[in-house]
Amino acid sequence: MNIEMILLFLPGFLIGLTVHEAAHAISAMWLGDSCSAKMGRVSLNPMKHLSPMGTLALMFLGFGWGRPVIVNLYNFKKPKFYYLLSSLAGPASNLMLSAIALGVIYLRPHWVIEWICLSVYLVNAILATINLLPIPPLDGSKIWPCLIPGMQPVISRKWTRVWMGVLIVMIYTGATGKIIGPVIGFLVSLLPGTV
Repeated sequence: MNIEMILLFLPGFLIGLTVHEAAHAISAMWLGDSCSAKMGRVSLNPMKHLSPMGTLALMFLGFGWGRPVIVNLYNFKKPKFYYLLSSLAGPASNLMLSAIALGVIYLRPHWVIEWICLSVYLVNAILATINLLPIPPLDGSKIWPCLIPGMQPVISRKWTRVWMGVLIVMIYTGATGKIIGPVIGFLVSLLPGTV
């Protein structure tokens, strides 16, 4: 990834990943699971949520990740439903950030603010989209089983590793581009003409 792309994506990635993981932690805590709170993850401090390897991967490979928030669904009074809500919290927070950033862009702020908002807008909409895919360890792998009757919302670590490999292959073969490409096209169409 070239330096221009890193500079474009980095602010949105840092803000989006921090809010995404904090949203999981805060929602899990509100719903009755204190695991994330005990681990210090109920925080908007990026250092609590960044993965060194995930951040380096973003810069050199074009995709990255944060430290996942640990949620124990058996601490919830309604395990499947509350697990669904805590899993949806991350992508929902990214969509909210994206919408707010787009609104600020339409206000024509100073170019530095506009550049940060453009990054937040694009990256967070992409994060929300990718995280809805039903592939472990993405949030979609927890969301969809909670919505489909008879499915278990927890996937073994062995299968998570297998699916992680599938996800990496999808990224490098361009399969994810077929999903993200139209999303980016739609996002760009929503921007004001001179951005």
